[in-house]
Amino acid sequence: MSEPQQPPAQPYGTPPQGQGQPASPQYSAQQYSAQQNPAQPYAGQPYPGSSSSSPASTGAPLGRLAFIVALGALGIALLVTIAYPVIIRTLADPSSIGAFGAIGNGLVLIVAIVALILGLMSVRRPGQQVLAGIAIGISAAQITGILVAWVSNLFYALTY
Repeated sequence: MSEPQQPPAQPYGTPPQGQGQPASPQYSAQQYSAQQNPAQPYAGQPYPGSSSSSPASTGAPLGRLAFIVALGALGIALLVTIAYPVIIRTLADPSSIGAFGAIGNGLVLIVAIVALILGLMSVRRPGQQVLAGIAIGISAAQITGILVAWVSNLFYALTY
């Protein structure tokens, strides 16, 4: 026994025609190809119930920003480290050398915290999360390094 013939289903998003109106189907090329190939009923159209995500709702731009900020913190830390020999030779006062280190590492700490927060915000969004993960790793390593250095310097300063 064969199945009874049914009229074609209404395309997604179009209201059904009323009872009193004559049925004159006007098909677009996509709807016609969808009827000819039932394996792909929504070829070229979004699936029902799915929402097309806009680029602003994905985590990719925020993750990219977090990565750039983390690289900026890494660059600042590199400049502070390279500048230490120059500062030691030009400044004879040990407290001014310490102030340079505290200000430089404080700036790195602030920028790394910003990168960490941006990376964590980006990971919670859908989309590519590779750059956000790299930013989290770089900034967490910088924050840990700075805090361990400050605590160790405090410990050695208190023991003398």
